[in-house]
Amino acid sequence: MKKTILLFGIIFLATLASFAQFSFVHLSDMHVSTTPSANSDTNGQYFQCAIKEFASLNPKPTFVLVTGDISDIGNMQPLGMYPAITQHLFPPSLTNPAVGDYFIDSAKTIPIYYTPGNHEYWTGFDSIGLPISNDTLFYYPKYITPDTDYVIQTASAIIVCMRSGHDSPYGYPPNPEVIMGTGLTDAQCSWLRNIMKSNSNKRKIIVMHHPPVNAVGTNSDGSPYTASVIADTATNSLQNNRTNFLNICDSNQVDVILAGHEHQNVVANRKGDTVSENWPNGTRYVQTAAAFNRSYRIITVDPAFVTVSAPMRSCLGTGVNEVNNSVDISVFPNPAKNNLTVKCIKKSEIEVVNPEGKILEKSASTGMFTTVDLSALSSGIYIIKVKTAEGITVRKFIKQ
Repeated sequence: MKKTILLFGIIFLATLASFAQFSFVHLSDMHVSTTPSANSDTNGQYFQCAIKEFASLNPKPTFVLVTGDISDIGNMQPLGMYPAITQHLFPPSLTNPAVGDYFIDSAKTIPIYYTPGNHEYWTGFDSIGLPISNDTLFYYPKYITPDTDYVIQTASAIIVCMRSGHDSPYGYPPNPEVIMGTGLTDAQCSWLRNIMKSNSNKRKIIVMHHPPVNAVGTNSDGSPYTASVIADTATNSLQNNRTNFLNICDSNQVDVILAGHEHQNVVANRKGDTVSENWPNGTRYVQTAAAFNRSYRIITVDPAFVTVSAPMRSCLGTGVNEVNNSVDISVFPNPAKNNLTVKCIKKSEIEVVNPEGKILEKSASTGMFTTVDLSALSSGIYIIKVKTAEGITVRKFIKQ
């Protein structure tokens, strides 16, 4: 595939071959490399398996697009997440890459593009286990792609890749479940308007990490989403210029917004009503669940319409030690104080893990209900892993 990179101020324009119809894969929340020195990374194995599957799809995708949270450990010193990412995913010899320098196939016919998520800004954790964020990126532009907004352009469509910001300080106590992105600057909005105006005759897709419109959807396995409380359409969304952005989408007839962050599958309209993937009456706000749970969507673009697939899952039953949420479990109460109850009908091993991947509590279960003692844990966000013969099921919970 022929690609050219043109630099115009903050704009990187990747021009692809002129396809009348083309498709691409949407991923989000890869969360590769949960510790700075990880030598073995399950989520990295998922990614390696998934890209082989994507490269063999028929029709072949024109590119793959990942909307943020490539890893868990962001800008943590001394090296951040990116040496581990290059170890697990890409050649470590590739530094200071340009947009589109990564490919998922050895023939270099299917590029993979990235936008940053909130985890890319993380520098560490505070005394109660909540993440500390930079307002700028350091390792991301060195190893992944320049920290800029850019456009992927074809004859019939534009795909606008935008930064939705680092963690907003308003997103933490008293409500740690609300993890807002700082959102868009005035300059980003002006740039976006100009891009929309100059491409008024094309299909329009915008991609970012945080969902501009939130609604309750489903987990990767299709079960109801309960990992966080979504109080309204702005929950875990954009702190700045959210309404301005929505107005730009309305006035320019944007087809689809692709996002992640919540680790759930859902499609909504501006009002937050859930709609079908191919609802025809306005901008569709699409979330795709986490890539570490094997979720993805295929987006097909032609001059008349942008088609969004139902949620799909990659590499199931391949023998990879997968975290696939295939076992039905319940975790309650959430938030929890001193005790957490895990309901699982299978014989299991239960682990409580902090966001850095450290195992804090471990127990075995042979019964239906298992009580996990949380009294020694500080307040914060944690992960519960339930390991059975069928795989590993993961849930997030909050310790009050």
